[in-house]
Parts: sequence; C-alpha cells; structure tokens
Amino acid sequence: MASQPPRVRPSDLPTKIVTAADGSKVHMKVVQAESPSLPYDLLAAFRSNVRRIKSDQKAQARASEDSPKP
Repeated sequence: MASQPPRVRPSDLPTKIVTAADGSKVHMKVVQAESPSLPYDLLAAFRSNVRRIKSDQKAQARASEDSPKP
C-alpha cells in the first residue's frame, strides 16, 4: 500500500519579513532546503504566492473600475 504524501499548507511554512529596495515590507514564505518534504513545501509556497498575486490583481481591477473615467 502506498503511503500518502505529506499535506503541507502555506500556513505550515514560516514567514520572513524583509524590506524591499523601495522601502516596503514584503512577507516571504521560507522553505528549508533540507526538509524531507521539500517538493510539497515548494508547492505550498507557490500556491500561496499565486493566491496573493491574484488577490492583488483583483483588488487593482476593482479599484480601476470604481475610479471615475476622464
């Protein structure tokens, strides 16, 4: 019987806050290279990034729809 792959959620990964070149704070998911579940950690971090980027894009689209057109 095959064992189930470990279920890694983005919230399971530690978060690091760094300062970007423009001075803004950026939250980053940290993935340990020595982790036995490295592929699943990378997948969880990727999903987290995609969800954040899509959410930001939707917010920007809503903001541009709500702004008055010249």
